[in-house]
Amino acid sequence: MSPGSIRRTIVLLLLIGASAATPLGTFALQAQPANAPAAFQPIPATVVSTPGVNIRSCARVVCSVKAVAKLGESLLVTGEPVGEFVPVDWGGLTGFAYGLYVATPDGVPELRSGPAGCKRVALIFNIGIGYDTRIDILDNLKAAGVPATIFPMGWWAAAHPDILKRIADAGWLIGSHGDQRVALTTLPDAAVVKDVQRSLDAIHAATGAWPEPIFTPYAAEMDDRVRGLVADLGFLPVRWSVPADDWDFNVAADTVYKNVMNHIQDGSIVELHLDGPSTGTSTAVALPRIVADLRGQGYQFVTIPDLAQPCS
Repeated sequence: MSPGSIRRTIVLLLLIGASAATPLGTFALQAQPANAPAAFQPIPATVVSTPGVNIRSCARVVCSVKAVAKLGESLLVTGEPVGEFVPVDWGGLTGFAYGLYVATPDGVPELRSGPAGCKRVALIFNIGIGYDTRIDILDNLKAAGVPATIFPMGWWAAAHPDILKRIADAGWLIGSHGDQRVALTTLPDAAVVKDVQRSLDAIHAATGAWPEPIFTPYAAEMDDRVRGLVADLGFLPVRWSVPADDWDFNVAADTVYKNVMNHIQDGSIVELHLDGPSTGTSTAVALPRIVADLRGQGYQFVTIPDLAQPCS
């Protein structure tokens, strides 16, 4: 055999050996993307902020309700969110739950603004500053067909049961703003729960009815711990995305108007007051103009429970 033939034979044997040493399936493994996503690992979750959350057949509010998981019951989140809904497994029954009422180890949801796409705005009135209460503001909103949600403090409800009863009798939706003017973030767990429960009792004593299961914190002081305590009581923690900043002395009507109109967006929650030291010359004057201009821009006014729901 010539030297050239010997070299060709050696190369051929090396190629055959390399091919035989290649494990079966090597090419199939190589064909898979190196960054292929891992399978979703189910996440333990709990129903919060509501007496019960609907488990629907699909991720839309118009879909049929398969079951209702009650406050405090356990779920498994089985996939990524679909819009405002999350896929869940509840004791073997699968479906979609509204994510606002599903707490996971990552945290407890809160309502700071509503889902976009509906051109909706919610007005809320926190009561508890302690100056004269301007009920005429609500009377004017009622005459204009504008809904709002009222959040009185417990101490205020106990001090002014006649005013709160009038508000309730006029059909305004009432939630809780806590009991005392204290940052709940500075209180231990038991004191936070006691403050919320006292406010509920005071509102019930004044109106004869329990407030809606919605809660706003005094001075917007609400961290993860407080939010979790409120949600575990079955109350939806609510904050606001547009503060009118009408609570102080010497607030001008133009200032309130600009604070609202310069920051309004689809789904905004606008925080106002009925009993600030300058409510009569600020909020009472600015609000009719705010309402007219927002309606002119195509916004619809809704309550907090309505804003908490998806558009469709």
